[in-house]
Amino acid sequence: MIEFVLIACLAGDPGDCRTEERLLTDLSLLQCMTSAQFLVADWANTHPDWIVQRHFCRVFDPKRADA
Repeated sequence: MIEFVLIACLAGDPGDCRTEERLLTDLSLLQCMTSAQFLVADWANTHPDWIVQRHFCRVFDPKRADA
């Protein structure tokens, strides 16, 4: 599985940031990287008060997941 990770900060308070993670079961790592711009745009359109600072794709590691 591939994980898409997006880090965004509140437009009015750049110190208030959050990390969004999304599992992509139907995409390869390369497909995630080529689709990342669309995933970011989709997220940004539904979260207008937030500014995307960084995003990346990685292979999902269940040991890294929150318990």
